[in-house]
Formats: sequence, structure tokens, C-alpha cells
Amino acid sequence: MNKLLPYLTFLFISISVLTNAQNSYLDSLKNELNKENLSSNKKFKLYNQLSEFNRTTDNYKQADFYINQQIKLAKKEENKLELVKAYTQRGIIYDNQQAYDKTQKSLDTIQNIVKDLPDFLPKVYHKFLIAYHQIALGDFESSTKTVQAFLSRLEETPNEFVLKSKSNYLLYAAHATWNDAKNATIYAEKSLKYAEESGDKNLLVSAYTTLAVAQSLIYSETENAKDLKLLIDTSKKAIEVRGKYPNQVSTYNYAVALLNMSNYYLNFTNLSAKIQEEIKQNCFEVIELCKTIPHTQNTVASALGILSNLAMKNNDYALAEQYLLNANETLLTQKPLSYYTLLSVAGDLATVYNRHGDYKKAFEFQKKATEYTDLLYNQTQAEATKKLEAEFQSKQKEAELNSLKAKANSLKKERILYIFLGVAGIIGAFFMFRSYHYKLRYSIGRENQLNAEKHEAAIQLKLQNEEQARMQAEQELMSLRQQKLQDEVLASQLHLEHKNNVLKNLKNKLGNETSVDIKRVIKEESLLDNDLEKTQFRIQELHPNFFKNLSDHTKQKLTPLDLKYCSYIYLGMDTKQIATILNVEPKSVRMTKYRLKQKFGLTKDDELNTFFHQIIS
Repeated sequence: MNKLLPYLTFLFISISVLTNAQNSYLDSLKNELNKENLSSNKKFKLYNQLSEFNRTTDNYKQADFYINQQIKLAKKEENKLELVKAYTQRGIIYDNQQAYDKTQKSLDTIQNIVKDLPDFLPKVYHKFLIAYHQIALGDFESSTKTVQAFLSRLEETPNEFVLKSKSNYLLYAAHATWNDAKNATIYAEKSLKYAEESGDKNLLVSAYTTLAVAQSLIYSETENAKDLKLLIDTSKKAIEVRGKYPNQVSTYNYAVALLNMSNYYLNFTNLSAKIQEEIKQNCFEVIELCKTIPHTQNTVASALGILSNLAMKNNDYALAEQYLLNANETLLTQKPLSYYTLLSVAGDLATVYNRHGDYKKAFEFQKKATEYTDLLYNQTQAEATKKLEAEFQSKQKEAELNSLKAKANSLKKERILYIFLGVAGIIGAFFMFRSYHYKLRYSIGRENQLNAEKHEAAIQLKLQNEEQARMQAEQELMSLRQQKLQDEVLASQLHLEHKNNVLKNLKNKLGNETSVDIKRVIKEESLLDNDLEKTQFRIQELHPNFFKNLSDHTKQKLTPLDLKYCSYIYLGMDTKQIATILNVEPKSVRMTKYRLKQKFGLTKDDELNTFFHQIIS
């Protein structure tokens, strides 16, 4: 069974590359808002729908306009719930833009609004944004716990069907990421149920599309004909909603439904002539629809990618080549570039040209694929670092908040204790004048109370020490994560540098018109790839502190090139192998080994390989 192409779309929380399309759905909302004598509740509903539409289409400037209108009206009407909804929407926009520090400011603003409110719903929106933020940071486990803490009570609350649908969607997203097809389907079905009850047809299309993705996970496991029929029927329902309610469904949601339908047909069916024709019609319709929607290059490239895959299945490589070239040209007009999709298209083009026997072009696009891999790797690492920093700040903020809550509870207990002691003092003074016996009993009671007070103070001190220890442990864990990330980068560079050298040598040979056995080179590189992957695993997983231990035992600072030599020597490579990998003379390798011995304070007869294993073991 072929793997699904990377075109399936998550509609609520995905960071998509869209903008506002001038379509009947958006026009109907604007026309409704421009009517006179609208009630405040109706305006709030329209503001929510307009900001939601513009957010999901990445038209953040227009979304922020409607959010500001909603905030202004909510403050005028003193409607705390709508005020919280507006700031929640703004926080989601910040997460989509990876402005995680601004999301925290939105959370702080909402916290100040809801802290003294007795109402349940405003606090749920606050928790929903926390769960959304946790998913944006990749912390799916924490997000799941956050949603489950309020979902059962929310589902018992009348109305609020949109929030119920989105909350179940977050649970679906987490389980889909974990490839838990069963639970992903359960929560997708709940999300669909509340979307139907909301009456929001645009949300309904998204919910059907989401459920279809969950059902595709099930079919990928079972390959059962009944599961496939259920998947296809669900996908068709998403398309049918647009046909019944054209003015209530956005053009982009409809395009996504068509695209996913075509993808399921391509990957899961026997591709009869009728189905192939339907795939073509759907993809061409998607391309035509996107002409009215700016910044949808990824969507167009996805449709062209499906068409190229269909052509390759029919052995029409010339047509597949044309579709892929069009996709590549389309993606290059996007700002910023989508390296992931460009990498996929470049790899497919290299495959097509290789089958054509056009090795020069195959080499060119394979080289581009390598470049995109490097750029994607750097981008992924930068995003991961940014998320780790935001996660650390979020946990630090949470720890500070818990500390403040504990302090507030302590002060409250102290006030209660002081009141109690005052009352006890008055009563004791009264009875002191009546009887020495009562005075004695009061003294004993007073002593017991002071002992209890000391015991409570000791407990508080212990809790504070434990909290400080926990924070220190978290900081140490963060340092270990950063060290591991650095080790992973260095280990990956060994692989990438070798790849680049091989490509350079192959290019020189092709340029000199030297006869090159491409199949032999590919076979040798595949074997070496496996060795280098094992190398990375051994360095990263078995010896995560390898480079740190080297630095601790050297008398002089090691350069990045020194670290590469140390890695190859540690893995048992001889002088000739290292010279081949680094494309240098064996004499240069021997000189470097000699300098390394000096830096580590070793004698001429000492073996570097033996020394490295001794300091690592």
C-alpha cells in the first residue's frame, strides 16, 4: 500500500498558506454585518465568524481588524465572554505566526479577565487557548490533559457547539499525530457531531474532511473494503455540503475537500478509467479555484503532484515531467519558500529524469533536493529551538503562577489563623477572670496552636525547597536537550559533508565527460548512507556526550574539523577511509592525527582510537 502523499490538510490548527478569497461565503458575512439595527449578539457572532475565516486563510491583518471591533463592542457592552473569545482568537493567530511570546501575553490578558469571574465558559476559552498553545509547541500530551480537564463539563453546557467541536478536534489532532487511528476517529466523530449541531456549514466541511483523514489512518492499517467505502463516502459528504450551501462554505475548504478526495482515490483504489477521470477533473477544478485565492501555491502544487503521480502510474513520464515542472515553477513564486514541498517535487523530478535516462537533469534536481534538505533541516532546527525556548518560558510562567497561588493560600490561612487567635484571646481573657483552671487550659491550647503553626511553617519551607529543586532539575534537563541538539547537528554534518563531496566528484566526472556508472555510485552511496546512519545513531544515542568528553580531555581547543577526525577515528576508520570520505590526501590525514595526539598530550606510539574508547567508556 502506498503511503499517503503529503497533501492531507488539517483545517483548525494547521498553519496554512492562504489568504482571503473573494467568495460568496465571505460576501454573505460582510453583507449581513452591514445591515442596520443588528443586535449585539448578532454582531458578536459575525465578528467571530469573520475573524475565524480570515485567520484560517492567513489574512491576519483583516482578522485582527474584526478582533479589534469585537473587543471594542465587548468592552462597551461589558461582555466578558466575548472579550475572552476575541483575545483567544488573537492568541491562536500569534501561535500560527510562531510569535509564542505574544501568545503568552494574550494568555496573561485572559487570565486577568477571568480570575475573578464565577462563570465557567470564559475560563474554558482560556484553557482552550492553553491547549492550542501546547499543541503549537508540540506538547501533545499536555494539550490532551488540558482539554480533558474541562471537556466533560463543557459538553454538558448548552450551546457553544463550535467550541465543543474545536476542543474535540484538538484531541483528534494529538491522537492522529500518535497514529492512534481508533481514538483519532472517535474524537473526529465527536467534532463532526457538534459541527452539525452548530449549523456552521463551513465548520461542517472541515469536520467531514477531518473525519476522512482519521478514517484513512484506519484503512491504512486494515486495508478493509468496508473501511475504504466509509472513507470515500465521508469525503464525498464534505464535497456535497458545498453543493447544497454554496454561500456558506469557503472556496478554500471546498478545494481542500476535492484535493483530499483525489488523493484517496489515487492511493487507495484500483484507478479505473472513471476514477482517473474524476481525479483529473477534481485537480483541474482545484487549480482553477486557486486562481481566485492568492498565496495558495502549495495547494496548486499538491494538485499538480497528484496529476503527476497519476501520469507516472500510467507510464506517461513526459506528462508527469510537465506537471512537476509546473509545480516547481509555482512553488518558487511563494514567499517564504516551502522547502518541504520543493524537496518532494525535486525528488520526483530526479526520479522521472533518471527513468528517462537523462542523468544530467536527474543530477541537477537531485542536487537541488540536497540543497532543500539542508535548508529544511536548518529551518526545522531553528523552529525546534524557538519552541523549546517558548516551552521553557511557559513552564517557568506556570511555576511562578503556582507559587503565587500557594502564597495567596498561605496568606489566607494566616488571616484566618489571626482571626481565630484573636477570638480565642478574647474568650481566654474573659475566662481568665473567672477561673485559674480555665486560664491553664487556655495556656495549654495556646502552646498547641503555636506548635501547629511551627509545623505548618516547616512544611511550607520544605515545599518551597522542593519547588526550587524541581526548577533546577528542569533547567538541567533543558541544558541536556540543548547539548544533545548540538551533538545531533555535528553528527548530521558528517553525513551531509560526505554527500556534498560525492555530488561534487560526480559533477566533475560528468563535466569532464568521463564514463560514470551511476547505478554503481548509487549502490555504494546507499551502503555508505546506512553506515553513516548507524554512525549518527551510535554517537547520538550510545554516546550523547562524546564531543563534550573530547573537549574535557584536550589541552588545546578542538576545531570542528578536529571533531570530525575524532569521530571517524573513534568509529575505527583507517587513514585511507578517512581520506576518501573527506576527499584529502592520506598524508594530510596522518598529519592531522599527529596534531591531535599533541593536543591530547599523547606520545607518538599511543593509539588515538584506543584513547577515545578509554575516555568514553
